[in-house]
Amino acid sequence: MSRQIIAILFAVLLSACASEPEAPAAPQEKLVLPTPLVRDFSGHWEMDYGRSDNVDQKLRSLYREMQRNAERIARGDQRARVVSPELVNANFGKVIDMARLADMITDSQVLEIEQSADDIEIKRENNFTLTCVFNDGRPELVIDELGSEICGWSAHQLLFRIALPDGLDIQHRMSMSDDRQRLHVATTVDRRGAAPFTINRFYFRFDPLPEDYQCEYTLSRGNVCQTGGL
Repeated sequence: MSRQIIAILFAVLLSACASEPEAPAAPQEKLVLPTPLVRDFSGHWEMDYGRSDNVDQKLRSLYREMQRNAERIARGDQRARVVSPELVNANFGKVIDMARLADMITDSQVLEIEQSADDIEIKRENNFTLTCVFNDGRPELVIDELGSEICGWSAHQLLFRIALPDGLDIQHRMSMSDDRQRLHVATTVDRRGAAPFTINRFYFRFDPLPEDYQCEYTLSRGNVCQTGGL
């Protein structure tokens, strides 16, 4: 994975709300050696837009919830205690920043995953590749001037967590359905001074066409494919 790409991307997006830089702490997570219950994620995956989060809808829902909670607090309503205080205290502008960033780093329509007993490589369309070496059962931890990254297994889930020097923390948590046809990726973007934002993406397995196939979308017949020799 290109850590230079990560650094440049997030520096540009967060320059408007940057804080004093400090050395990032290594992410803490109980990651373990794969077991027979751990899923094999290898294959080709395409995003299921019908099940995946719509960021605009989620932001509107969060805003309405913040408004309701503020009204309850103003009335002294005890029900306000059951709503997350993060939503009450957070500046909604910062919530939007986190949401847009989460949306951008999870917008890959197609994933191609190669997995072995020793490592996994997740190629994401129009995005950098996520790579994890299982390292004889110990989680792979990388620390340098650009931040720190840890990856490994947490039960049946695969976890990638990246901490950048300006306090930005990105976590990808991946799990697969029992029938191995659905992949769920929950990405949480967190930053000091802002409420964390989680976006859920769902993918379904598909078999790619042979390389010599060419497809063209038509209004009358939809997606029409043929071999390159025809």
